[in-house]
Amino acid sequence: MIYLITILILFAIVYVCAITYVIVGFVKIDKTSKKQSERNIDHQISVVIPVRNEEKNIVECLSSLQNQNYDKDNFEIIIINDHSTDNTERLIDEFIKDSELNVSSYALSEKTSKKEALKYGIEKSNYDIIATTDGDCIVSENWLKNISSSFNDDTDMLLGPIIFKRSKGFLYYFQVLDMLAIQGVEFGTLHYKRPILNNAANLAYSKSAYDAVDGFDRYDTPSGDDVFLLEKFKSTNKKVKGLLKNNFIVETASEKTLSDFLNQRLRWSSKSKYYKSKLLLFFSLIVLIQNLSLIFISFGIPLVEKYRLTLIILLGSKWLIDFILLFLVTSFYNRNKALLYFIPVQIVYPVYIVIVWIASITMKFEWKGRSYNG
Repeated sequence: MIYLITILILFAIVYVCAITYVIVGFVKIDKTSKKQSERNIDHQISVVIPVRNEEKNIVECLSSLQNQNYDKDNFEIIIINDHSTDNTERLIDEFIKDSELNVSSYALSEKTSKKEALKYGIEKSNYDIIATTDGDCIVSENWLKNISSSFNDDTDMLLGPIIFKRSKGFLYYFQVLDMLAIQGVEFGTLHYKRPILNNAANLAYSKSAYDAVDGFDRYDTPSGDDVFLLEKFKSTNKKVKGLLKNNFIVETASEKTLSDFLNQRLRWSSKSKYYKSKLLLFFSLIVLIQNLSLIFISFGIPLVEKYRLTLIILLGSKWLIDFILLFLVTSFYNRNKALLYFIPVQIVYPVYIVIVWIASITMKFEWKGRSYNG
């Protein structure tokens, strides 16, 4: 038993050190972003939006682009319809008819997937700065202004913050805390110029840099276009930056049902076997191991009296460091109410992690009417 306790202590120490590393980075990049002044530079930007079955969201997304605090002559919107089976295409056409924006709509013919849609949209783009978001997102009115002022000769890719649109219920707050932990890691590691995560819902990059790395990866995955492109940029010494500002946050839709949520997470997890970043693999592994450890710790507290205090301390150390990170991130994103669900989420999370990990290896999953292997 003493050997098992020693191993659990070592895992806990590594985990706490890793999250402390993220916390320091997040605090510092938050301060740096606040000091960054907005420059009045009007770059021309191509906004590329891949869509599939977004009839409930696409009009709201396009309306947020309609309301940009940015010269309409300096950006274009390119929408690529990935074989939608609902009213998405009709709603896009209606919006274009009534809009003064420069909007082009295309449809994939034979190829499918978000990656192919993005690739096609970039091919059709006219400007060097490519900004991407999703059909279920709402961008802030200063979104393009922030992108334009952040791009210069020292920027090949710009990472931006995202958050779920406000909703209610345990499932929603579970997703919020999970996403904000990911955002904390994304920007925390970015401070050290070692970015390991990004999100295509709020991402911009130079088309010339995209071409220089030969575009997207060749992996047959329904997800990962953003992370794998980041890895290609890093491997070729492209300059990756981020901007952590409140008026740059993009809001995206959370999943409404447990089934949709799990399918989304399985889609995200399906790409992990292709990760090349050692730091990303380290964080993925340490989170998995620590949550597996918590299952043993939770069962051990009532059963192993001799080491009960040690196990309680190990559990408390994990909860404490997670709370510090989430407090900082929820404060920035103005989602402090989510912390009311911190303890229930901490109890459920280890089981969730293990289920998703096993299912991503052994099960098929569905996403927007398509089936994929794990």
